[in-house]
Amino acid sequence: MDSTERKRKAIINTVYYGIVIALCFFFFKYAMGTLFPLIFAFITASLLQRPKNFILRKTPIKKGLASTLCVLGLLAIVLFFTALIGVRVVQEIGDFVDYIILQVQNIDSLVNTIENALLNFVSNFPEFLSKTLKENISTLFVEIREWLAGRSSDFTQDIAGTLEGSFSLSWITTPISGVISTARQIPSIAIATVISIVAACFITADYDLIKRFIKAQLTEQKAKDVSRAITLLKSSLSKMGKAYLSIIIITFIELSIGFYVLRLLGIFYSNYIAIISLAIAIIDIIPVLGTGTVLLPWIVYSLITGNFAMAIGLGIMYASITVIRQIIEPKFVAGQLGLPPFLTISAMYVGLKIFGVLGMFIAPMIIIMLKLLNDEGIIHLWKPMEKKEEIQAPVKKESK
Repeated sequence: MDSTERKRKAIINTVYYGIVIALCFFFFKYAMGTLFPLIFAFITASLLQRPKNFILRKTPIKKGLASTLCVLGLLAIVLFFTALIGVRVVQEIGDFVDYIILQVQNIDSLVNTIENALLNFVSNFPEFLSKTLKENISTLFVEIREWLAGRSSDFTQDIAGTLEGSFSLSWITTPISGVISTARQIPSIAIATVISIVAACFITADYDLIKRFIKAQLTEQKAKDVSRAITLLKSSLSKMGKAYLSIIIITFIELSIGFYVLRLLGIFYSNYIAIISLAIAIIDIIPVLGTGTVLLPWIVYSLITGNFAMAIGLGIMYASITVIRQIIEPKFVAGQLGLPPFLTISAMYVGLKIFGVLGMFIAPMIIIMLKLLNDEGIIHLWKPMEKKEEIQAPVKKESK
């Protein structure tokens, strides 16, 4: 093949994949929200095929009724567990928010504590260095206090203006407009929910017919590739989801035990152990991040404020969770589907910029799916690397 032909093929492939990427971008950016109820209904229908077929085999119930029972049964289970867990979680979050607000109101005391801790820490340095550092720390905290005082003054003026009736209506119209905007979305959300439920019932009943129709539009080889791709993705993502859910539960239990031990020892006094442990466990599962995202700054803060017992306790917890995670993750996450850190954080950033917060999770998952399909030879976006066991070290020649 001459260079002109290679260039022509390269241009065609670039244009082809560029169009595919553009279509995916426009779909996720503009069509995903509109089509989400139908997509959700189709995914639900695919999950309910086994229960539906079981009911059809064991009972004389017709297909439509069996499908409706499956959808309504799943909905009842979801609502039951949501109500069971949601009430407690909402209460914990509300109490925790009140606790955070109280801590923010005591910000002056916190600033003084940090300043004194830093001044005491640098006093152990040589005198010439200690003096310079103390001056810089004092100057920094004077600016911090002035900034906080300015913010407090602005807030006070807003409140005073509110009481006098001389404030701009934007102070109150902004939250009211937010409430009105949310209220306007309630009918749309309700309609989307009803459509999702009704569509799930119909798609569950006619799932096999829909599959046959889609396969009829494809060539035999394409139909096999699509079937392989769907089976691979369902299997891999299901295993990965179960694995990471197990890791979240294990991390949550470890954190809860650690915080309860610290509270029994009189080191940790918070009553929000469950919500703190759950939040850290969820952060731990986010790509690139981990328990260190929360625990390490907490350890540093405890050291600065002189709470050395808390710092040691958090350090032991962090080390234990990290060691256990390194042991259990390879066993749970079979196939090592993870991405290189630089690629993961790049995908998270691009997803955040294009699709918002949800994109931080969507983009890495898309890349993982593409990697799975490429490794299996269903698509050919890049050449797969050789496996480690296939790379043989060069044989050394024996010296005479």
